[in-house]
Amino acid sequence: MRTISSLFLIAAIVQSLPSIAQTGANKYEVEILRNPNAGGKDTREVNAILIFEKDGIKIQSRRKSEVFKTFSYANIDRVEHTFSKKPKFSISDGMAVAMTVLTGLPIFLLTRTKEKHWLTIVSDDDFAVLKIENDNYRLIKLEFATKKIEVANINEDKE
Repeated sequence: MRTISSLFLIAAIVQSLPSIAQTGANKYEVEILRNPNAGGKDTREVNAILIFEKDGIKIQSRRKSEVFKTFSYANIDRVEHTFSKKPKFSISDGMAVAMTVLTGLPIFLLTRTKEKHWLTIVSDDDFAVLKIENDNYRLIKLEFATKKIEVANINEDKE
């Protein structure tokens, strides 16, 4: 009896392995630039999820089941990655060092720069502009590389 139950358990595990492997759509949290009012002038960053599926990319709302955009890998013309470095505070390095010496507080650490990463996906008849997180932009670029889509790097350094 124990042998039969063991065989049944092994068969159930082996049968479920292909279904586990097929659910490998990678998802990344992003923000898409959208105009919530049709014809209006108000553009906002809306929380979304970038989903890499077998045949294409889907950009879906984080809160609802609404799909903002879909792109087939074959229809993507280009993908551009841009980033800019901006200081967190507008204090010069010399002033920060002087304030550090005077107060004894490490104010010079506050003048570090903050990077913003953007991804633009362009096809024949549509486009999407995404703000991507600093910790996952490399993973997203590698996802495109595995799909044989080149990502152009454009530096918008504003220091």
